[in-house]
Amino acid sequence: MKMRRLAPLCAAGLGLAGLLAGTAPTASASGTTLTIWLMTGEISPNVYNAVNKAFEAQHPGVKVNVEIQQWSGITTKIDTALASSNPPDALEIGNTDVPEYAASGGLVDLTSVEKQVKVKGKWFGGLQAPAEVKGHVYAIPLLAGDRVVVYNEQMFKHAGITSTPTTVDQLIADGKKIAKVFKSRKNFSALYFPGQYWYAALPMIWDHGGNIATYKNGKWVAQLTTKASLAGLQEFKTVQNTLSSVPSRTVNTNLPDQDAVFAHGNAAMIIAGSWEPGVIESDNKGLTGHLGEFPFPSYQGGIAPVFLGGSDIAVAKNSPNQKLAEDWVKLMTNNTFQALMYRKDNLIPNNTSLIGLAHNSALMKPYLQAAGNSQGTPSSPGWAIVEGGNEITNLFQSVATAKSNADIRAIAAKADAYFNTVLNETP
Repeated sequence: MKMRRLAPLCAAGLGLAGLLAGTAPTASASGTTLTIWLMTGEISPNVYNAVNKAFEAQHPGVKVNVEIQQWSGITTKIDTALASSNPPDALEIGNTDVPEYAASGGLVDLTSVEKQVKVKGKWFGGLQAPAEVKGHVYAIPLLAGDRVVVYNEQMFKHAGITSTPTTVDQLIADGKKIAKVFKSRKNFSALYFPGQYWYAALPMIWDHGGNIATYKNGKWVAQLTTKASLAGLQEFKTVQNTLSSVPSRTVNTNLPDQDAVFAHGNAAMIIAGSWEPGVIESDNKGLTGHLGEFPFPSYQGGIAPVFLGGSDIAVAKNSPNQKLAEDWVKLMTNNTFQALMYRKDNLIPNNTSLIGLAHNSALMKPYLQAAGNSQGTPSSPGWAIVEGGNEITNLFQSVATAKSNADIRAIAAKADAYFNTVLNETP
């Protein structure tokens, strides 16, 4: 899943001295160059150069060449590279794209490496789940980004709301109070929630214990018509229809841009990534210092699951330097350099033991808290077909515009038929 570059943040974290001081050089082939592909707008030179320095200290004579790739056309470029005899040794891959490349046979099985690098905390599920295909690990969690509720503190104050909601029912009740205060504004949304916004809608299914599909007896079995999944779909419709404007039912977050909707005073809340508050404040200087964030609440209370976008890092099967590449991956994904990545690049690290890094950041704290309860999309190579088409956005738009619960069940049944087919295909 593509990530957008987040604004830099200074936070306390772990240093490099302990890692470098305790590193014993290992024998390596002098003159070897290790090629690493990282994606544009994410890990900065400050971070990957520090990783390279530690790696080169471990492997005298080996040099690391980091090549920054553009998101546009990357799928074709990776396909071509992995099929060649001269691929990059290690490469960053969007987390939901890993199953496709694993199925092609282009990635090294990193199950043993994952066990070596795994820390006491747990990997964030949204990064881990897509990287595990049929019980084998083909990439290591690298970086993440998620979405929480960003709200206008002034609007909350005008509506007499003094605390953020901790349940869906409370969210709806607060939203109704806000909508009443600002009812004179045309197409005002207490929570602007586009009907096609599946990144924000899917977690409601997870929150009720449902899922898109599960892997059973060697195949993917769609689950949207289960009681739990239907409860999540019905909750999405209730929240969307109650708190968001009628025109929002048939659009996504880009047309109109949800940050602009919020910045121009036509919404009190949006579900947004951590880069978006800065965009909003740039668009409306009057909101500077008046934005707050909280994780989307569970219907049971507490924090609901969240969809985690981001990247994993893999080793190419045709790399002549697989072991060296694995050593570089181990460094980049360990806690020392994950903490450095957070401090320098404001990217969410890969595991739950680092959630505490956000203790002094009012902005990042809810994002890291939410990431601790993330889930992933089905680890099927067919998921590439899903993300390449419109079926999942159409699913939630259809639910947002459905006339009855019977219509929702019919929509879910149609979607199940689609997922039963496509998730068991190889692109």
